[in-house]
Amino acid sequence: MYLDSPQNPRVREWSKLKTKRGREQTGDFIVEGIRLTEELLQSSLTITHILWDLGTDEPPDSLLTAASARRIPVIEVSPTAFASIADTVTPQGVLAIAKIPAHALPTQNPSLHALLLDGLQDPGNVGTLLRSADAFGLHEVFTGTGTADPYSPKVVRASMGGLFRLHVRTGASVEMIELWKQNNPTGQVVLAAASGSQECYLADLTKPTLLLVGSEAFGVSSDAAALADVRVRIPMLGEAESLNAAVAGSVLMYEVTRQRFTQI
Repeated sequence: MYLDSPQNPRVREWSKLKTKRGREQTGDFIVEGIRLTEELLQSSLTITHILWDLGTDEPPDSLLTAASARRIPVIEVSPTAFASIADTVTPQGVLAIAKIPAHALPTQNPSLHALLLDGLQDPGNVGTLLRSADAFGLHEVFTGTGTADPYSPKVVRASMGGLFRLHVRTGASVEMIELWKQNNPTGQVVLAAASGSQECYLADLTKPTLLLVGSEAFGVSSDAAALADVRVRIPMLGEAESLNAAVAGSVLMYEVTRQRFTQI
């Protein structure tokens, strides 16, 4: 199949996926670039189409073989039509359309270690934290109140494929914290704050733990913070007043992993 015009109904529908409203209406999201599309093909997510800009080099054989094995159609698209769908200024010539997975909060065998992002609006920070959660084995992530859409193109790119391997759930922060605590009655909700009562390495993070991370400017909302059981701080020797939210969250996730390895 070849799609030439940006006014083609399919092209127009796919171009709407750059907006949250378009993603909510269709249940689809965009994955741009060769590397991310290959990562997506290795995941369990449902992929409906792969688009190739005919003005660029043909996709790698490995990508085409993987798409064929999963019976995913590869559609040839004109440069102008492709540009109307892509979110980047200089697209790589390959993108995929995938289904947003429907993840419900588990009531059985819940994740013992999870991450909740509250009021984190910067897509780069959200994507970086998803990437770190994947790296450090926190496979359950909640994107709470006021947090950037995890399936927006910028977040997807910043996650570097980590999004495809996580269970990401979106909702109201307080509701998700309360549900997590119900499913983990012996667990703890840990909030990182400059005013924390103890250093993060002194807190016992081997027990079931939900980490709360907020924006650098405003922190976690007062309603979410009120549900925290423990407040920790990250020790710093320099003169910086604070850490970027993605850095702070990644440090805490590393500390969780370090303690779990030490326990083995």
